[in-house]
Formats: sequence, structure tokens, C-alpha cells
Amino acid sequence: MKHKSISAIFLIICLLSTLSFSSFAVPVNTTLQQKAEVLNTLNILTGSNGDYLLNNKLTRGEAATFAVRVLGQQLHVMVNSQNYSTTVFPDVPPNEWYAPYVGYCAKEGILNGDPSGNYKPNDYVTEKSFIKIMLEILGYQMNIDYTWESIYRKAYEIGLVTDLFYIAKVEDNTNFLRSEAVNIIYSALTIKEKSTDKELFYKLIDANIITEKDAIKIGFIPETVEEVEEVEEVEEDEVKTEIVEILVFDQQNVSIEFNEKIKDFGDIYIYEAVDEDKELRFDIEDFDDYYVMLKTERHRPGVEYTIEIRDIEDEDGNVVDVLYCAFIGSKPEKVESNFFRIHKIEPVNKKSVKVYFTHPVNINSENNIYYTIYEDGYEFAEGTRDQLLARTVVSEDNCILLTLKSDTFEEGEVYTIRIDGDMISSYGVKLNDGKADEMSFTAVAGEADTFKLVEIIAFDRETLLLNFNKEVNPFLAQQVYNFYLTDEDNNPIKINKVTVESQGPNTGEVLFLNIDGRFTKNDKYYITINNLNDVTRQEYISEMTYSFEADYGYSDKFDIQDVNAIDKQTIEVYFTNIPDAISASDESMYYVKQRRGTDKITPVRALYDSAIHPYKVTLFFNDSDLVAKREYEVNVSYRFKDYLGNQLGTNRYDYFNASSEAKSSPSIIDATPISTDSVKLDFDKELSFNQNNLSPSNYTLEYTYNGMIVKKVPLAVLYVNAKTIVLRFDKLDYDVPYTLKFTSIVDYTGTSFKVTGEGRNYVEFLLEKE
Repeated sequence: MKHKSISAIFLIICLLSTLSFSSFAVPVNTTLQQKAEVLNTLNILTGSNGDYLLNNKLTRGEAATFAVRVLGQQLHVMVNSQNYSTTVFPDVPPNEWYAPYVGYCAKEGILNGDPSGNYKPNDYVTEKSFIKIMLEILGYQMNIDYTWESIYRKAYEIGLVTDLFYIAKVEDNTNFLRSEAVNIIYSALTIKEKSTDKELFYKLIDANIITEKDAIKIGFIPETVEEVEEVEEVEEDEVKTEIVEILVFDQQNVSIEFNEKIKDFGDIYIYEAVDEDKELRFDIEDFDDYYVMLKTERHRPGVEYTIEIRDIEDEDGNVVDVLYCAFIGSKPEKVESNFFRIHKIEPVNKKSVKVYFTHPVNINSENNIYYTIYEDGYEFAEGTRDQLLARTVVSEDNCILLTLKSDTFEEGEVYTIRIDGDMISSYGVKLNDGKADEMSFTAVAGEADTFKLVEIIAFDRETLLLNFNKEVNPFLAQQVYNFYLTDEDNNPIKINKVTVESQGPNTGEVLFLNIDGRFTKNDKYYITINNLNDVTRQEYISEMTYSFEADYGYSDKFDIQDVNAIDKQTIEVYFTNIPDAISASDESMYYVKQRRGTDKITPVRALYDSAIHPYKVTLFFNDSDLVAKREYEVNVSYRFKDYLGNQLGTNRYDYFNASSEAKSSPSIIDATPISTDSVKLDFDKELSFNQNNLSPSNYTLEYTYNGMIVKKVPLAVLYVNAKTIVLRFDKLDYDVPYTLKFTSIVDYTGTSFKVTGEGRNYVEFLLEKE
């Protein structure tokens, strides 16, 4: 019979009171690893099997958690999480794990947000920001005891940092690592608070996290002869079996660590803390003296579980009847990777979820056979059985809308989506390097609304706006014959163009119909939708007629927002709205002339790529076209159209001063391995889509093997956009320094360069395991 009277508070206390300090009497010259182990023992730093991820960066949400633990207030915050989860920061959702920690620190004045009022919990914390938190904990106030500029000096003065260069250091460290945080926290614990004149570690003693004897063993308090004798006497006593730590590796793997060698144990039960009838099935994966490894069915994210272990026998034959401990079900976090991986899953309603990836995706990802959904380890829906529907969405290029065809998700239940490794991203690489990928989510409630038209607006005198409640199928939506427009007397009105909204919160849900002629203000009209479906292609609107009045106002005037001269041959023109792609790429739509001159100069090339910037057109000229520092007028033709299909009607113009900078060759901003056979090259300037740039023989990969130089050319070159190309090789090995060379690079105007802007014809990169 299981015990059913363990409260959540008792379980938390059980976790916090099972600290073991026998091995942490650290020497004077304490190593980083020793400091990390001490902080782990103090429940300040967590890790997995001794790996504290010291080379990783620290998020601002994690920094708040450290602050709470340093103060010994984790139990208080966990028990009173509802009081702290709702914070003053709009970007800290109350249901996120870090919310109560941020809320507590904000109420205590330990941290604050940015000028816009946001905390940005998922951004990485900088060194100055972390030191500020520690200074506030120690009672030192910003702009009273120190300033942002003098923060390093103050940290050095009180002993938070010890390197002499901090006295003169001013520039912030944005590559601040967990290892550096460990050093600062460890130092802070032995520094006296300004208000109490007591070392900070006494906060942990006051909170019953440790005792003074523990502090002596760690080395925080010098030990006297009497204390040494007392400690030795305690160590001679029989050791009571306790659980030291619960490690939750993921949603299925849990490790239980004991404080002494265990010979045997009886039954183990795992159940939800608030409903003990809901047991979690498991298998014992491993049992080795100090720990037990359990392989469970998938945890419910964020749910608290109790582990009950009975009849635990140590190696001396001593038996403890029962031990309890608790853990929180692992919540899948966002995956950040250069490889093609599942980034996150967002439930939409009881039939659909949005699956986001780390790479852009295309129609390849709409193959239903790649997808399987599991519940409790069993197949719930399979794409191979035509039970799922996968569709790309207009609003986000890295997202798939995955929909159940007949079944529904149950609110609160945990499901796992597994996607086959054969799925290919827009960069041409396989998902998770071909090994498949999966992620869990908790289903939400909500009916799947029927696809319908929710609003008709005469946007202006030449444009009709149709707003739908779901994203539309962009292919059918842009076919003008799927719509029929008439006036009140049933006279047909020609529709010139249909545009799908590509910016803002209603991306993919709004259509703009550009007509031939103009609406008569306040007259009545009829629009018939002949055939249109939603993005899933499952729901249709067929032969439905709607009336509306042309009570249009005046839309914002399409104009030139700004002109930037990049160099002597390149200018960038920014518009107030999205231009029509064909007009924007047509060189004849533009000319420049000196402000008081008459000679018109037409650009040799015009580049528009909405993936690079939806409002920007880049114009390229010959070397002698523009005179440095002269003032010029750039003109855009009255024939130029915006993305709705409306002509400007009159020329638009603006002024700029020609640059004196000579045109430089494109530079490689980054060479990023995106799989074990492909590397992505990002350039700072636009490249031409020509044979030279797309030829595999233009590139050579070199590396050293057993003292020999090995060379290979790519199997294929993929032109993603004007600033991005992907090279695919037979394979790339981990931890091998590679040098990628090119023969020449041709920019968008057709000019060939032998070296980059840095003056070299190569870039180096390394494929590292994530």
C-alpha cells in the first residue's frame, strides 16, 4: 500500500534537505570544478553526472534562478510561485519555469528590465548584468555605490572578481559563460553583505539549506579543534541512507542518487503528486551502488511526480522502510541548432499544431508520410495511414501546420511528434542529419473553426481587402478567376491581381484584390468566391457571394523612405511599403541625376529579394556613373507598382550624396556547417546567379589527414538567395579544421573578384558536436 499523505511542500523540503558535504572541504586554491561541485551541493548550480555545462552561456532567466538560490529562497519561491509568477515584465509568461524566480527578484529590487519594460529572459546575460545582480544581493545599489561604467571596479574592490585588469575594464563581456558565473557566485558567498556585515553564505544557514558544520566542511568557516573533534565523532556514527539528488535527463530518463552504497531495494512507485492514482510506468535501466537509472514513459511537462522507494538496504544490512523524493516532468525547450532540427511545437487547437524548424522548409515537408504522433509510447496518428495532413504556412518560412484528419487531441495530454530523417530542408539537408527527430507537446483545448471570410473592406479606391479566419492556400488565392466582382447592377469589374498579405500579424489570412478602374465611394458591390481553400487544403469556400459598400478612406502614400549610398557604385532605396517584385527588379523603373543636372543615369542592375529585406531595392551602377560626394536625385517611375498592383501615378524621388568608397568584393560573414555534409556561406554583399558561383569546381575544401593535405570539391552548390549559398560535400568530419577556398566570386553586377573584402580567397570552419 503506497503512502498517500505526502504534501508538495514536504517533497520540496525532502529534496532540499538531502545535501551531503562530506567531500567538500575545499583547499585554498580551489579549482573551477571544485567550486562547481560546492555550488551543486548547495543547490545553486545544477548539472548532469558532474557536467555543469560550464562552457555554455547563461540566459537572463537562469541568472534570476541563480540569484534566488544564492539567497536560499528557492523553497520559498517554489511554495509561493503563484505570488511571484505574474511579473511586471510583459515578456515573462506566468507559466514559464523562470517566471517566479524573475518575479521574486523584481520585487526584491535585485533586477530590472530594459528601457522598453521587457526582461528578455531568453537572451544571454552579459558579465556586467550578472555582476550587477550579485552586487544588489550584497546590498550595493546602482548609482549610489557604483555606476554602470564603474561596475567592474566595484566588483574588484569588494572581491567579486580578482583579476587586476578589472580595475580599468569598461567594455561589457557579451560572451559571458557559466564558468565565469561560478567563479563570481563562489566569491560572493564569502563576501560580507553591506547591511549586515555577515558573509553571504549565512543566508543559506538562515534558510536551513546548510548548517554551520556544513559551512566548516566546505571551508567557508575556519574550524576550531573542538569542531574538528565533533565532526570526527559524527563521522563515526552510522550513516542514514538518504537520496542525494534526482537527475531528470529528458522526458523518459531519471537517475536517483544515494549518499551511500545500496545493496538492494524493494518496490518503486512513481505517481503524480496531486493524483497518486496516476502512476508512471517505468523500467530499471541500471543499478550500480550509488544510483538507480529509470526509463519511464514520457513525463507530463511541468507536472510534479513523487518517487517512492521501499525497503532500501545498504551494504551493511541496514534497512530504511521508505524514502520519498520528487521531480518535475521535463518540459521540452526550444532547440537551437545549426543542423536541421525541430525547433519548437506550438499547439493551435484540438486538431492542429504548428511545428517550427531551425531551417526554412518548403513543399518537401508537406509529405505526410514523414510524420507520426505518439501518445504514451503508442502510435496515435500516422501520416503513412493518411491520418495526418502537413502544410507549409505563408506567415513563417520555417513552420509546418500539422493537422489530424479525423481524430482530436485531448487537452492536457502529452503527445510526441516524430519526423522521419529523410525530410529535407530548403537548404537541401536531412532532418537531424538523417537520424529522425522528435519533440513532445501538451495538447490544448479549442475548436477548429470552419474556414470562412470574416471581413470585407474597400481598402482604397482601387483595392478590395478580404480577411479570412485562417491562412489561405496561396496558389488558389492568387488566381483571379477564383473571384468574381460586380457592381450593384451586376456589371462585372475586372480583377487585375490578387496579392496575399506577407507582412504583419495577418500574414497569409488577408487578400488584396486590385481592380481595373476605381470603386465609386459608398456604392454597393458584390464579390463572389468561386473556389478557395485554406492552407491545409481541407476546407473550401465555393460559390459564395458577399455584398459590401465602398466606404474607403485613403491609404498611406507609397513613397521612398530613405536612400543609402553604400559605395561609389551601389545605393539602397527603402520604400514605405512592399513593392511589386517585378517592378522592383526592373532597372528601367529608376534613374538618377545630379540635383541640378539633366543627364539621366540608369542602373545596370536592380535587385529585390523579399527574403533579404521586403522594403529594400539595391541599385548597381557602373564605376564612373556617380561622382563622389555629389548630391543626386533618385527617381522612381510613375509606372512602378506596389505589391497590391497599384501604380504610383507620379514619379517619386529623393536625394542622396554619392559615396567616395570604392566598391569592394563580397566578404564571407559566416561559414556554418549545417549537416555532416553541407556548409552554408553567408555573404555581406549580393552574388550573381551565374555559372561561376554555382560551379562546384569553383570551390575546394582542404584539410589535413595523417600529415597529408586532402582536397575535395563539393558535389553540388545551392543558391538560396543573393547572399546565401550552400555547398554539399560527400561528408564532413567532426573536429577537423577545414579550409574552404574559391577561385573567384562574382557579385550581382557581374564583377569578378579573386579575394574577399578581407583580402583572401578562403574561409576556415570547424564542425563541432552540439
